Amino acid sequence: MRGGMAMARRFTTALILVLSMSAGCASSQGFDRAGISEALHVDLDRNEDQSPVSPTSNLSLPFRLGVFYAGHDVPTGQSIRKVEWLGADRDQLLRLLATLQDEQILTDTVALMDATLRREDVRGIKQAGARYGADVVLIVDGAAALDRYNNAYAWYYPTVIGAYLAPGTESDALVMVTGRLWAVHSDWQAPIQTAEGVAKVVGPAVLVEDDGIIARAKEGAIEALGKRIIDQLRLLKEELPRAKFRSRRIEAQQDSQ
Repeated sequence: MRGGMAMARRFTTALILVLSMSAGCASSQGFDRAGISEALHVDLDRNEDQSPVSPTSNLSLPFRLGVFYAGHDVPTGQSIRKVEWLGADRDQLLRLLATLQDEQILTDTVALMDATLRREDVRGIKQAGARYGADVVLIVDGAAALDRYNNAYAWYYPTVIGAYLAPGTESDALVMVTGRLWAVHSDWQAPIQTAEGVAKVVGPAVLVEDDGIIARAKEGAIEALGKRIIDQLRLLKEELPRAKFRSRRIEAQQDSQ
């Protein structure tokens, strides 16, 4: 008798859990791209491929790049989420940018660590870059969207076995990241770069973890952003006057003569 009541309670608990996790997600709602772009202050129609060179580009290559990962709150909602920057995220982007050292574009790249700074405080971020000896800072920002919904297999959820075995829940994640280069010692800035990463997982509702799918999408977004920043810096090298390509080592040698 008692065993039957315990089993009934477990069944009821599992059913309530599944129904609560699947409520409101019977069909795909898509991603709120407009909401993400608004949170990141990004104009998706803007041309990001314009030249990074301007009349005030007082830069000499190679230079030291400081990367700042912005932290901020996004509007609370069911679809838009804050992106948490982890050590693995920083390492991933630094590894990608390290290829520019062999091309005499960067001397090295360093992550700027200052939890007191926000993305809007560009002056403070540039000052932090100066403390790290950086000539240019890259400000990285991001936001995520999640679309979680059920498919036809969700009909098996009312059974205990189905709740754990039926692949009735699909979770799609989108992570949008931005990156903008700012000179530390001048007003120069490059056009903002935007990149996206998407990922998908299908499985039982109780086993589908949203954090894991967002992490996969974030990895793809960082990869895409790194390639865009690399292309932008290579274009900068091509378009800067040739006189600005003298490295600091060469200039030091000339000064010592």
